[in-house]
Amino acid sequence: MLDVHAPHEVLHTWKGFFIHIATIVVGLFIAVALEQSVEALHRRHEVAALREDLHAESRQIVTDARGSEASHLYEIRWLTTRIAQTQVAIRERHPIGPREPNDMPNYVSPDIPIWRSAKAGGRTPLLTKGEVNAYAEVEYVQVHLDELEVAKNKARSAVKSFNREFPVLSNGDPDFSSATPENLHTYLGLLTTAYEAIDAYTHWLRIIIGAASAVVDGKTSLDEIYASERKVGGGDFLQNFM
Repeated sequence: MLDVHAPHEVLHTWKGFFIHIATIVVGLFIAVALEQSVEALHRRHEVAALREDLHAESRQIVTDARGSEASHLYEIRWLTTRIAQTQVAIRERHPIGPREPNDMPNYVSPDIPIWRSAKAGGRTPLLTKGEVNAYAEVEYVQVHLDELEVAKNKARSAVKSFNREFPVLSNGDPDFSSATPENLHTYLGLLTTAYEAIDAYTHWLRIIIGAASAVVDGKTSLDEIYASERKVGGGDFLQNFM
């Protein structure tokens, strides 16, 4: 708060007294106005910085989700081939053939640390209602994606654990030459579960691409964001969740 100092001369008349009071009042008004102006300027800078950070985060979400989608589509193709191999081995009652190399590209999972930090720090009231609703929708999709990632990783781990029950070939692959039909049926079930988990995760990657892309384009209407999610993620799939 700015300090307002009154004149130091002795007041001898009522006129001088009122001038003294008026000086103090005017000084206080000026001090309050200046302080409010400084606070308003700081608030505008804070809002602008938050919007810029969230906008950059949305662009990063789109980039990361697209890279992750490409990697998971590679894994889905690999699993499709391996499932077909296992089905043939079961049907024709012969040992399963060797696996194709699984050179799944590296990826970065999308995340929303800036939005979560803004919520935790009580800064979301700086945004408009539309902006809050838009980022909250992206958060909803991200939470669902995080849950699916847990299920996906659990399914992957189950396949790896099953592989470790068998001897290891020189190339590091499990040796299924002695696998029984029951073993192969178990393996097929684990592969199928992994496929379904990864497929679901990939669908929701597309949904978050749709949501974040809409936000990047400046859309704050939930109807517009939902439409973008359906366009990118696939309307039929979304009907089960929205």
